[in-house]
Parts: sequence; C-alpha cells; structure tokens
Amino acid sequence: MIHTKEKKFEAVFREHFKELHGYAYRMIGNSDAAEEIVQHVFLKLWERDWEKTLQSSWKAYLYRSVHNQTLNTLKRYKLQQRYEAYQTVHAENLQDLPFGEQELKKELHAALAKLPEKSRIVFEMSRFQELRYKEIADTLNLSVKTVEGHMTKALRHLRVHLIDYLTVLVLLFTYKL
Repeated sequence: MIHTKEKKFEAVFREHFKELHGYAYRMIGNSDAAEEIVQHVFLKLWERDWEKTLQSSWKAYLYRSVHNQTLNTLKRYKLQQRYEAYQTVHAENLQDLPFGEQELKKELHAALAKLPEKSRIVFEMSRFQELRYKEIADTLNLSVKTVEGHMTKALRHLRVHLIDYLTVLVLLFTYKL
C-alpha cells in the first residue's frame, strides 16, 4: 500500500511539475525560484495526509497552492529588497549602536527562555519554523484562538524585555535569525 501511495504521488508530481513550474516562472521570472516553489508545494502536500487533504481536483489544488506560495515568495523578496535599501541608507547608524547582532540574539534567546513553555514553543514555531497558526494548532493539538493567545503573550513579553533592541530586532529578525 505504501508503494502504491508513493507511486501515485510520484505520478501526480511528474504529471503536473512542468506546467506548475511554468506557471510559477511566469509569476516570478526566475526558474530556480519557480522550481523551489513547486517543490515546496509538493513537499507540504506529502507531509500532510495528501490523499485525504484534497477535496477538489488535483490541478486546481496544485495551481492554487503554487499561486499562493509564489505570492508569499514575492512578498519576501520585496520585503528583503526594502530591508537592503534601508540597510544601505542607514548602515552608518546601525554601526553606531552600542550592541551587535550576537548580543541581540543572546538577549532574544534569554527573553524567550523566560516565557511559559507553550508560549515559547508557539512563538518559535511561528517565527523560526514559519508555520501558520492553523499548522501550529494542529501540531500542538490546540485551537487557533489558543495559539493566537500564546503569540500575543509572547510578543508582549518580548516587547517589554527587548525594548532597547526593538528597532534593530525588527530589522534583523525578519532577515537573519
């Protein structure tokens, strides 16, 4: 049965990869990024119970998934470009700060260690593993509202404990941690 499931998944992959790659490429204009996007979609599908997840046609589901993943990738690219432009303009100001990136990471991890365990785990899954609240809720067997509550608690805690680092934290956290 496992071999049948793998063969079926491979057949779906082979049948749709090329056209999905072309679709992502038209949206993003980069062949390597398009390939990565399509592979990411298939990886996420494989990690889920993919035969039960799908309730519409394979083609519609895959195109929607690639579309959404491509939009997310484009948002990250734009955000990264804005950050790089900001960093170029403000590089001198960042060098004048009394602390470095390593100290900031150390303070962040120290502040995270002071959080209640569930709030810390939810925060790390959201920010470090880039999982959505629904995915976190499913993984931890919590409601989405509970995950939101833990994130609110974690962010409030970090704002209080890292107030001196907040500006740099926002910039660095998005791109380097």
